[in-house]
Amino acid sequence: MNTVRRLHKSTAASKWVRILWWPRFERWQDLEKGTRERKDEDTAIQNYYRLSDDYYISPEKREDALPVKQFEDQTRKDQNAPSLKTLTDHTTLRYVDHSYDNIRRVKRYEALQIRQYDQRFIAERLLFLGPDLAAAHFLVHRDIAIKFVGDDNWYKRSKWGTYSLPGRQVPGLYIEAIDASGSKLMYEGFENLYDLKHLRMLRLANCEYIDDWALSRVGGVCGSTLEFLDLSGCKNITHKGLAALRTARNLKHLRLDGLDHVDQLGKTVLMLEEMIPGLSVSGVNYEKELERLEWENRLKSDDRAVIDAKGNVFIEDDNGELFYVKGKISEKATVNDDDQPIATSTIRRQVPEMSEVEFERLDQLSQGRLRHLLIGSPSGYMWSDQVETILQHEHKLNLKDGVETDPKMLPKEERRKRLLSYGVDIDMLLEEEKKHLLINDTEERTKEAQAH
Repeated sequence: MNTVRRLHKSTAASKWVRILWWPRFERWQDLEKGTRERKDEDTAIQNYYRLSDDYYISPEKREDALPVKQFEDQTRKDQNAPSLKTLTDHTTLRYVDHSYDNIRRVKRYEALQIRQYDQRFIAERLLFLGPDLAAAHFLVHRDIAIKFVGDDNWYKRSKWGTYSLPGRQVPGLYIEAIDASGSKLMYEGFENLYDLKHLRMLRLANCEYIDDWALSRVGGVCGSTLEFLDLSGCKNITHKGLAALRTARNLKHLRLDGLDHVDQLGKTVLMLEEMIPGLSVSGVNYEKELERLEWENRLKSDDRAVIDAKGNVFIEDDNGELFYVKGKISEKATVNDDDQPIATSTIRRQVPEMSEVEFERLDQLSQGRLRHLLIGSPSGYMWSDQVETILQHEHKLNLKDGVETDPKMLPKEERRKRLLSYGVDIDMLLEEEKKHLLINDTEERTKEAQAH
């Protein structure tokens, strides 16, 4: 009785006491394979000596009911030896992080694995329901609304978790529209949307798991019939994913609201409109894209700019040192679980050898990347506020320790005062240069017109 009580207590405690090991990538296919093997072993034991449908005699040893393997084919499990995972976890136990941040990170990763497994393709569902009805059950069960051809009603799961869809194949029942706005639909889920021959509208607005990989499947799954696609607010897509939509030859309207963070958005949209006849794109601020292109051209044409074979742009100082400011390196911000930027101040470089005015001009021309990367940030222009916070903090520490701060790494207000003493306005530094460029461009066009 004491043993049972102790077992009960240990089982109850195990629900609350848990060791969060270092994150490791585990494929749900492997987990499913292990579960299937355990079920097969249990079935073999139950059939070892069956008395009736409800009663059976199990062998004295579990191994007696299982197929015998040669020694060289036996795994550590077959030899009743501790697994390599157990041995590794035992040696790394002292280093495991049990902070709240790591616990949230582990929970989030486990939820991602469960969601990937939940959205896997099930062949039996397609076999019994057909492509359209199988996709309808898959989508509606995950709080996604659908509409059938010839039916004005939208079908969606109610707040009680119920919905009304046929449980067997219905001839002539085809999905025409899908509204997955704000849903958890991800790359794995698109495998359930093949063979939708009548799908015309797909809304993926504000879907946190829609990325470039998912967009590559959008063009391949329903590119032949899709006419309307909404990607507004999808923060994880880039211009590479948008370029994959060129396979959707029948696309008529593409909505891209809230995607100002996408680099080369204007170029990609123009490319899509050229490759897909009749395509109309909304939500793109072409003036902002033109201004971004103008800044990029001005940066590349600067006297101190050096461009390598891959298109990366570097700034060269007086000593010939190169400092990266723009190019092919991913500039997606690295954030923690609270979506706050992470600054790795251990990765630093010396300050470029040039005048303060020249450094400030190039920093503004690179949209803050030059100074940003000097303080050790692992991304580009996206954290200008965070950079200023770091500069202010380090300046206070230097004042406290009696250490002189490099003039180029002073906070903005201190730099403003210092440059004003030289007769330079930090806010008008690039505006005057822009005016000169516009004047020179106008004069060149006038000369060309007169020559013709």
